[in-house]
Amino acid sequence: MIATGQIEQVNHGLHEYGESVRRFFREQQRSSMVSPLFNIPGRMILGAYCYYENLVPLLRFVTSLESPEYIARRMKRPCSLPNSINIHSLMLGYFNGREQSRLLGRPMRDNLAEIAALIDFWARVTSVYHEERAHVPDGAAFRLPVLPRASVENVAASLRQPSANEQHAIRRMMATLELFTFILNGESRIGVFHHGPYPLPDGDVLMFKEMVGLQEDFYSWATPDVRLPVSGIARVMRLRGVQVKIVHMGSMTTEPANYQEKIVAEELFTCEHSALRPLRADEISAITQSAANAQMELYRRMIAWDDKFRVAYGAELYGQILGRFAPLGHEQHFRKMIRESFAASVAKHVDDLAGGKEPPLILQHIASTDGPIYAPVAG
Repeated sequence: MIATGQIEQVNHGLHEYGESVRRFFREQQRSSMVSPLFNIPGRMILGAYCYYENLVPLLRFVTSLESPEYIARRMKRPCSLPNSINIHSLMLGYFNGREQSRLLGRPMRDNLAEIAALIDFWARVTSVYHEERAHVPDGAAFRLPVLPRASVENVAASLRQPSANEQHAIRRMMATLELFTFILNGESRIGVFHHGPYPLPDGDVLMFKEMVGLQEDFYSWATPDVRLPVSGIARVMRLRGVQVKIVHMGSMTTEPANYQEKIVAEELFTCEHSALRPLRADEISAITQSAANAQMELYRRMIAWDDKFRVAYGAELYGQILGRFAPLGHEQHFRKMIRESFAASVAKHVDDLAGGKEPPLILQHIASTDGPIYAPVAG
């Protein structure tokens, strides 16, 4: 039995999260995303069902071995996976699945203990992960600082002003990696993550733009030949005269919009054993070429997917996101648990979603409703 006070606490967290989702989806126009390669609405709903029907028992396995606070402390490093995108995706998927079911008029009865456990996990992780103890960037004036002050100062001191040729190589590499991560993850933004802004004493700010999951091996299509030489890269930028806003899923907007001209110092780092190492010019060139080649190979594979798999791959995408929370030493076992749990949800929902029999009502709901994004739980 869940006490009345706990239900109020759960609904407060659900409302706070829902309002952040509303802003993010509407500002980024997420509800209207389409792709010639992927059934984005279908895979989003399928992944949401995978979480709604299976997530909390899997999280209980995680928390039986590691506390949310311990997980959050492990996340507070450059190029970490999981990061803020992963923790918010758990909430987004579960409650999108719940709301989709409600909007379809399906009989449903909330498992209050399950919902309370998920929101407790999210709240405890985010409050330790965020340096200002905010659950969402919206609650900290759209800032997402995750590194301690000493780490920020050390990185800031190591930045430099690259030459014009170096700047061109950096921008080309980041653009190529961004395309690579989008195609690797099926038009999902989980491979690109920003955190900061970190204020510096002279009024400048430090921003991290990270390209992560570059050696992904959970997906059935991510074979060794499309994995890059490094697992993560951080572009660390010292910006002057720029207002930075970080939104729900680690996306960045700036004023002025073209922040590239406001970079006064920067460096490209690879993340090795939780430490940052500057990339050499030959490494930048090699990684850029590897990403371009891998992107083309992935495109050739994905263009051959049938309509059903253009939805079904959502289970692998959402499984990969959850898999990053695997307790240390239990990674392969946890991945197996995820795949086995999600298989039943795929079998249950994929045909209706791929065949167009079930519309993605939750997406239009997020885009247009004036009421709560997620219906509050009742006692």
